[in-house]
Amino acid sequence: MRKMTELLTLLQLSDSCFPTGSFSHSIGFEAAEKRRIISDLGSIQEFTTQCLENAGSFVLPFVKEAHMNSTDVNKLIYLDNLCEACITNHVAKRASTRQGKSLTHTSAQAFGNCDIKAIDSLIQSSEINGHHSVIFGCICQFLNIDINVTLETFMFMYLRTIIASAVRLGSIGALQAQNLQHAKQSTIPEIITRYLSLDVEDACIVFPVVDILQNTHDSLYCRLFYS
Repeated sequence: MRKMTELLTLLQLSDSCFPTGSFSHSIGFEAAEKRRIISDLGSIQEFTTQCLENAGSFVLPFVKEAHMNSTDVNKLIYLDNLCEACITNHVAKRASTRQGKSLTHTSAQAFGNCDIKAIDSLIQSSEINGHHSVIFGCICQFLNIDINVTLETFMFMYLRTIIASAVRLGSIGALQAQNLQHAKQSTIPEIITRYLSLDVEDACIVFPVVDILQNTHDSLYCRLFYS
């Protein structure tokens, strides 16, 4: 029964209807498409792979350590500040804090968890910035979601955001997008395994061009996404 409850909670948290604002972000896909870095299915596949690799090498260490240290407020503040310092891309930094704050506030209201409400209070008092990776890790632990499942879910949601962006921009059809998502989902376990031993102090971007493209998002003449 407990496993079923955890599964249902996880499904609610990762549902596209859960209002965290993730669909207002494209993780650099829009900038890459507008600058013609992405022009066909092959380049979409390559860009998606690079985004997932960056998520594994840079973001997952923060999710993991936040999950492991969710009850240590000082550690969470340290992780959040380190994340703030390491994200030099201002667009990615803005997207991270925006999603983190929305996730915290929505989760506090939806689940009524005292620990989540305490994190929400820290954000409201500006004691932490509320970066998405840190918030997601600790919230999943508060909701008794296993760390391995937490990492897999985070990567799934990251992939879903990219795929949804491609569809909304008209770069790929809906059915073709589902085929691509299914194919890329199979790479998630290997990516997690490869970067699982990374500490936050060793977190890094392995495909910097993706980061650079996202950093140019605000200079686009017209844009659909917030980042």
